[in-house]
Amino acid sequence: MEIRMLNHRVGWMVADYLNDSPCAVTPELLAELLPEGADAAAEERVYGALLGAFWGLDPEASAEDRFIEERYLRPGLRRLDPAVYRDNPYYRSIRIPEQSVGPWQLTHQSYAPYELFLRDDLILTEDLRQIPATGYFPEAFSYPSVLQDGREWMSIKPSEIESSQAAIDAASGRVVTFGLGLGYFAFMAARKETVVSVTVVERDPAVIRLFREQLLPQFSCEDKISVVQSDAFDYLKHDMKSVSPDFVFMDIWHDIGDGVDLYVRARQYEAQFPKTRFMYWIERSLKCALVDYLENKV
Repeated sequence: MEIRMLNHRVGWMVADYLNDSPCAVTPELLAELLPEGADAAAEERVYGALLGAFWGLDPEASAEDRFIEERYLRPGLRRLDPAVYRDNPYYRSIRIPEQSVGPWQLTHQSYAPYELFLRDDLILTEDLRQIPATGYFPEAFSYPSVLQDGREWMSIKPSEIESSQAAIDAASGRVVTFGLGLGYFAFMAARKETVVSVTVVERDPAVIRLFREQLLPQFSCEDKISVVQSDAFDYLKHDMKSVSPDFVFMDIWHDIGDGVDLYVRARQYEAQFPKTRFMYWIERSLKCALVDYLENKV
C-alpha cells in the first residue's frame, strides 16, 4: 500500500510538471550551478537536483522525499544524446513534408534544450515501484509529428522509438499492426529479413492518403507493406483469420486515458489466434492503470 501511494504521488508530480512547466530547468540555471568543463554525468546530477526541487521534494527534511529522489527520480532520468536518435533509420531515410488532409496534418515539433519529457514506457521494479522514464536533450531537438485537429496523435520521438522497440525486435513472419500514424513500426519491421509482410490496419482514409502519397514512396521496403482501411475490431473479428499472422502489434490509443478499455477489448481476441504472438504499445502503463482501476472498484 505504501509503494502504491508513492507510485501515485510520483505519477501526479511528473504529470503536473510536464503539463505546467516542462522547461523550468533552463540552460542558464544549469550554467549557474555547474562548474566549467563539467561532464554529462555531473550535468545529469545537477539537473536531477533541480528537478526534485521543482517537484517540491525536500530530501533533507523528509525521508519519503529522499526515497522518491533516490528510487524514482534519479533511476528514471536520462540525459539523451540527440545524435543517437537522429541516426535512427527512419530519421535518416524519410523526409516529412508539411502537409494536411482533412483534420490531419504532417508537421514537425521540437523539444527545447533541457525540456523534460517521457522517454519510454513505465519502468517496473520487483518491489512494485512504477518509475516514470524521463529524459531531456541538452540542445533543441526536432521530430516529425502527425496532428489531428491540432492535437498530437503520434510523433517519432524518444518515447515512441523506445516504447516500440521490443515489438520491432519481436516481429517476424507475417505481421499485422493496428494503427498507422507515420508508419514508424511498419517501416522498422519491414526492414527485417525475418519479416515477410506487414499489413497495417487503419480506419481513417485521410491518414491512409497522407501515408500513401507522402511517406510510403520513400520506404525502401515498400513492397512488403500493405494498408487496409478498416476498424481494428472489425478486422480482428472478420478478416484477420485469412491473413493468419505470426505477429500482431496493437497501437490504436493515444495514451492510457483512452487505451485501457481498448487494450482489454483487444486481449479478448488472442484466444482465437493461438499461433500468433500479440504485443501492445505501452502495455506496462496500461496494465498498471488497469490494476489501479480494479483495486479502486474493490
